[in-house]
Amino acid sequence: MARFGSMRGCFGAILAWQDWHELRGCAGRVEPRRSRVDGANLIPRGGSFLGEREAKAVLAKYGIACVPERRAKNAEEAVRAAGEIGYPVVLKADSPEIAHKTEMGAVRLDLHDAAAVRAACAAMTIATQGFLVQPMMKNGIELVVGTKRDPQFGPVLLVGLGGVLVEVMRDTAFSLAPVGKDEARRMLGRLRGFRLLEGYRGAPAADLDAVSDAIARISELAADFADRIEEIDVNPLLARPDGAVALDALIVLRKE
Repeated sequence: MARFGSMRGCFGAILAWQDWHELRGCAGRVEPRRSRVDGANLIPRGGSFLGEREAKAVLAKYGIACVPERRAKNAEEAVRAAGEIGYPVVLKADSPEIAHKTEMGAVRLDLHDAAAVRAACAAMTIATQGFLVQPMMKNGIELVVGTKRDPQFGPVLLVGLGGVLVEVMRDTAFSLAPVGKDEARRMLGRLRGFRLLEGYRGAPAADLDAVSDAIARISELAADFADRIEEIDVNPLLARPDGAVALDALIVLRKE
């Protein structure tokens, strides 16, 4: 019998269970499942989590586009990488001990020149393995896509408005993993902020087909490795007119 720490968690699980059966019965069919990605060592057993670099490498194996990045050992390499990528850039600390970089002050956004990059590097004393330099990607809607393993129901999929809007709006939809593209698209349609994805007040619409595909693939990853993955957190997944790109990711591993 499942135990829940709060009524919110209990009703969230019930909602996911109801959504699962509602969607599975839609049109009287189940979407075809893609075959599992080959790779027995893709997700290690044991350990605590896969940080951004490792998590995005796993996502890429599942066909999910991720923001390009350069690794830099020091400030001068970071400045050189930023010049090659083109300003503005994002600078992140590269450290295996950091699961949530934003809370640790290990992320600097919208750096426009070499001086800003050097200053950001100097402030990140927590960057034990150097830095990650990425292009500052805009022109999109930030979504959060995540999964969490429920002891009774298995991986539960969450989709919602991402970035800073996660805590402010709490605009989310749930289902059980895995889902297909059609089901992922219906989850998006249940969000109150769905109009933003359609192109609000003249803004370009997001590529909903690409976004739905990325959501479906994340759900498949969670289902394929339900014995090894406790949580997946892709925040944000940037929904753009030309596709969907994972800007950050974390995979929490199940304890042995």
